Amino acid sequence: MSPGAQRILNDLREQQGLAGPDGLIRGEEAEERINIAFRGAFAGPNGKLALDYLRSITLNTVLPATATDAELRMQEGMRRLFGIINTRANSTPKES
Repeated sequence: MSPGAQRILNDLREQQGLAGPDGLIRGEEAEERINIAFRGAFAGPNGKLALDYLRSITLNTVLPATATDAELRMQEGMRRLFGIINTRANSTPKES
């Protein structure tokens, strides 16, 4: 399949809600297995502490006006990764 056709297929799947928070296409079962792992890893007081720390160094950090393009890109990448982790850690378990 050509890259253009794959992109169109991925766009259609995303519109149907089959893409995970990372934008990648997986089956529902694979998505739930990943979510279970994140919910387990970030459960309880230690998990909350870890998420709070990650939030403090990503979402709550403001770079100065003198920040370079590379610094801004790195910070935005960190924010994106935190968003994925937070979404998965706080996902609602699927009912069987």
